[in-house]
Amino acid sequence: MNNEDLENETRSRLRALSAGTADPAEVSAWALRALDSDDPQLRDPRIWTALDRLSGADLLEGPGQYLHGKEDFEVWVGEFEG
Repeated sequence: MNNEDLENETRSRLRALSAGTADPAEVSAWALRALDSDDPQLRDPRIWTALDRLSGADLLEGPGQYLHGKEDFEVWVGEFEG
């Protein structure tokens, strides 16, 4: 994955979560793989923060109840694109 791809894919996954068109568990798994890669763009604090947040997109607050929701994802998109 080249630098531009990681940034674009991160943006795309943030937007998909915000729109409700992505599965939080799939996005979380992808973000964990990205964080475990050796992509040099991980040194960018904006990308690292977004991936760190995405890696927790599937955290549960209770049985079947996600800790983060649409409003959180919209904030994450805004901060990433800010």
